[in-house]
Amino acid sequence: MNSTEKDRMLREKFKGVILSDFGKKEPEKTKLAIFDFDETLVKSKDVFHGINTEAMRRLKLNSDNDLASNIFTKFDKEYVGWGKDLEEQKEIYYSKYQPMVTKVSNEEQFINQMKFYDGMVHVIKLLSQTDIALAIASSRDLTSILKFLRKEGMKHYFGMVEATEGGLNFPDKPNPHIVSYISQEMGIDLKNSVMIGDSPCDIQMGKNAGMKTIGIGYGGFSSKDKIKKENPDVVLDVNDPVSLIFNIQYLLDSKFR
Repeated sequence: MNSTEKDRMLREKFKGVILSDFGKKEPEKTKLAIFDFDETLVKSKDVFHGINTEAMRRLKLNSDNDLASNIFTKFDKEYVGWGKDLEEQKEIYYSKYQPMVTKVSNEEQFINQMKFYDGMVHVIKLLSQTDIALAIASSRDLTSILKFLRKEGMKHYFGMVEATEGGLNFPDKPNPHIVSYISQEMGIDLKNSVMIGDSPCDIQMGKNAGMKTIGIGYGGFSSKDKIKKENPDVVLDVNDPVSLIFNIQYLLDSKFR
């Protein structure tokens, strides 16, 4: 199926999903949907594998395939050949490896490899025509997110884009500081907000902030079983853009809260 046929099918599938009148003055934004970035909006697990491998190659660190795939969970739990002991490995990770990953992830070749999940551009464009404001709260470097959104012509759909690396350097998820800041700056109460993410820490962060939560069970970084253990308000097991829109609207509709 070529891109034109896919776009036509998605438009047909979305027909009638949004009940507001299109083409009129944009409604006042009184609700807020905050998205995680990687493996929620964008397919990036394989891209990160390439970034990890390249970062390790440049630093002349152990870069076997298994380690490149699982670096975020493995490096502090077992010996991976980066140092004489665990503390030395952590020092290498934070002082050398993470800065190199940030540098590599901002390079054009890796920005160009990232793609939105099928239908996600339609989700963003349709929601932007409602009373729901959109934002991104990510754990990756802010610059690479902004480069990708600008390349895709999608940055202007988001009222704010924030990250725990770069920018204001917020505390890591599940600390709710980043979403609290977004809420405050956009003037929308977190009780009228929903967090959408693919990892347990996304759901934990949303709950810590008093938000509704949607767990993305088809993301590449966490299993749907791990997501379900956090008891989000909704779990989406498959990429169904229509269902995502419906559930965002449903959770933010005061009649159903």
